[in-house]
Amino acid sequence: MIVSRNGRISMGVAAAVIATLVMAGVAMRAAGQSANPDEVLSLQKKFQDSVVAGDVKTVGAMMADESFFIHGNGAMQGKAEFLAAIANAPFSGYELKDPKVVFFDGGAIVSGLVDITFRPRQGATTPPVVIHMRGSSVWVKSAAGWRLLLDQDTTLQAPPPAPAPH
Repeated sequence: MIVSRNGRISMGVAAAVIATLVMAGVAMRAAGQSANPDEVLSLQKKFQDSVVAGDVKTVGAMMADESFFIHGNGAMQGKAEFLAAIANAPFSGYELKDPKVVFFDGGAIVSGLVDITFRPRQGATTPPVVIHMRGSSVWVKSAAGWRLLLDQDTTLQAPPPAPAPH
């Protein structure tokens, strides 16, 4: 087979492009394999603790600008609405139980059972109210680090039974 000089250059460029794409794919797979569930669970815990504390600055820094929340009652809030709501929210606890972490290219999903505790109104003699939910959070990783993109919760009517031993 006779290949012209232009043909060799074109094949060389094509080979370089293919090699670059293969290396990028291997690097992406390697990055995904080195993903650590504990790192994402630690972020989730920090986010939850900051929400309970009403720490708008920390919570805002952990959220993507386009993030949104779908609450157990079906209400949806964007980032600005959510931050305004947590500034004075009556949270006293947020517990994630039986968490599962699933990684995908560029991010992770954290899912589990959630108990959110609301403190009683000042002067009230009623006990704190605990809402049981099943929740999922979608975290994306970019050059800026991990950011929360979506949080969705479904209210459960009663506490779920304890998970079966694995």
